[in-house]
Amino acid sequence: MDNRTVINPQINSNVTSVNSAISVSNATSINTEILNCTEIQAGTLLNGKYEVVVKMEVPTGESDLYICRYNNSGYVAKIYRRNMAVKEEVVEGLKKINSPYIARLYDTGTYNNLPFEILPYYKQGSLQSKRYTFDQLKETIIPSLNEGLRTLHQNGIIHKDIKPSNIMLCDNGRDIVIIDFGVSSVAEKGATVIVTQTGKTPVYSAPETFRDLFLVESDYYSFGITVYELFCGHTPYHGMSNDEYEKFVAIQRIPFPENMPTELKNFISALTHYDITNRKNKDNPNRRWTYDEVCKWLKGEKQTIPGEGIGNSKQAMPPYEFLKEAYTNMPGLVNALAMNWNDGKKQLFRGLLSAFFKLFNPKIAGYCMDAEEEATKGANDDFVFWKLLYKLDEQIKTFYWHDQAFEGLPALGRQILEQLRKGDTKQISYYDTIFKSKLLSNYIMLTNPKNAALIDATTGLEGAWIHECSSERDKLLHLYTVGYMLSGQKLLHIDNLDFRTVGELSAYMKTLLDGSYEAFEEFCHRMIDYGDNLDVQLEAWLLTLGKRNELARWRESLMG
Repeated sequence: MDNRTVINPQINSNVTSVNSAISVSNATSINTEILNCTEIQAGTLLNGKYEVVVKMEVPTGESDLYICRYNNSGYVAKIYRRNMAVKEEVVEGLKKINSPYIARLYDTGTYNNLPFEILPYYKQGSLQSKRYTFDQLKETIIPSLNEGLRTLHQNGIIHKDIKPSNIMLCDNGRDIVIIDFGVSSVAEKGATVIVTQTGKTPVYSAPETFRDLFLVESDYYSFGITVYELFCGHTPYHGMSNDEYEKFVAIQRIPFPENMPTELKNFISALTHYDITNRKNKDNPNRRWTYDEVCKWLKGEKQTIPGEGIGNSKQAMPPYEFLKEAYTNMPGLVNALAMNWNDGKKQLFRGLLSAFFKLFNPKIAGYCMDAEEEATKGANDDFVFWKLLYKLDEQIKTFYWHDQAFEGLPALGRQILEQLRKGDTKQISYYDTIFKSKLLSNYIMLTNPKNAALIDATTGLEGAWIHECSSERDKLLHLYTVGYMLSGQKLLHIDNLDFRTVGELSAYMKTLLDGSYEAFEEFCHRMIDYGDNLDVQLEAWLLTLGKRNELARWRESLMG
């Protein structure tokens, strides 16, 4: 198919490779953790050809696993403990599959009236307890699982128990295959599967499976939880108290760690979206992702995250009434809340925002509830509200603070410079709250987290304001420096003139001296106030130009 994800060009055959290195002489030394067992004696032949070597000490709830050999190749015999454990229709479906992403079913039979399957032996083991980076997940694990599930679903098989322990590493230590179809079901095309819950693993299971509904989408929900665990090393609700667990389950939201990339959070959110009512309407973005959407995500195509509008922040939402206006998209609502700061905070801390989003967007509702809780624990409510604005719409770049908005930090820097050059110092207290709340560095971390240099620079500016600005001159000098840094400007603006370099300033001063000594002297006194205090704009400008050492030597000369 044209839109299939290509992830393993090294595989030259569709046959899953087994470990051909196992021979008669060394079969019992394959795994030092394998213990002898008397259930099936070593040397027993299954189907008259697969010789049992040793039992594998692998915890399974429904079967026993034995390493076997045939023609000097290694296999695994999975012998079920229940007579009716294997669904014949699943077995027949698996026998038709010859895919690099699905464990090959080589043979079936019975031993002492118990059914068994002959599968490949994977010496590298499963993905259980293994962790992967985002890049590793995106390059290999996710596309492989997507293709594997696609193959199963095209053959009418719903796995029902996707999890790390049911995903095996191939012998090359990189590629993966899906195993363990003991609880799988076969669905007629387009039909919903209604079965018992026997065998499924609840922590990976989709909400609908607890109502005995198993769908293609259910496997993708488990896919999402599996990817979460492979990145984090644990499932989403690991280590939570019952109260915490109930809080997340009540709004059907997965809690994500701070270090997880936003792109991966969005991916897992899309695979674990709880609402499946729109699953058959491919044009409705509010449905759980399956094969096609995963392919698009892997290619970097922008898509709406179901229920959230991430990737399309202007997506319509139910009207939210605020100050006699109705807002139907997130950017408009965020702007209204920010530009009516105190009224916006009331919407949050009175629970109105969380109550609204609970009806259709559980993730955003969770953000609101987290903010409410954070404020009750003593956090600064202005800062809590400010952070929430950037979680409501992750696409915004506007810098908001107390009824004011700037297109970004450069716009904020330009305003600082313009006001100071006019002698307007009324907003110093406003900027003081920005620095003390550490909004600059937090803004960069929210909107451009990969810019480590800018994060460090803004963090330094905030620290200097808090610890070093004790006088009014210190504050003015610091504000000028911040204005220059944020705006990117390197202009000294004096007498309605702009100077780009020290050379231009020197040429101007020489012109003054040639014309009038008094004018030259008056200008010098404005730039240097009878001592070592430079005009604050001039000093900040020189610092911006990298003249810190020159300024230090000049001050040393005055003292000498």
